[in-house]
Amino acid sequence: MTTRGTRIATAAGAIGLVILACAAPVSAAAPQAPAVSRAGDICLWSDSDYTGASWCWNPGNGYVDVPPALHDNVGSFTAHADGCFINWIHVPDRKETRVVRDGDYRKVYKDDFGGKIDAVAPSC
Repeated sequence: MTTRGTRIATAAGAIGLVILACAAPVSAAAPQAPAVSRAGDICLWSDSDYTGASWCWNPGNGYVDVPPALHDNVGSFTAHADGCFINWIHVPDRKETRVVRDGDYRKVYKDDFGGKIDAVAPSC
């Protein structure tokens, strides 16, 4: 093969690799599906309008620290159960709480208590 032929073959191979990389399945890079707020759950999202990272909690789960993506970072929530949002000031004896009732929701919550939430529990 000539030098010119080698260059053409190399360029064609490189183009083929780029095409394969671009044609990789989209689902591999797609974000997780957002939480679906169901009866009996309190669901939290990292951004306003129920978007971003999400997680749902159920009173049967007991006390649970929120996942890292939502720690001090709850932008919105819906409640289909009663519960308590907790901000730990000094573990285990000093905390700030917010009672959450079935039917409560906030489309924008980060500038309020959502910017402080560390945990969720069945009661305050």
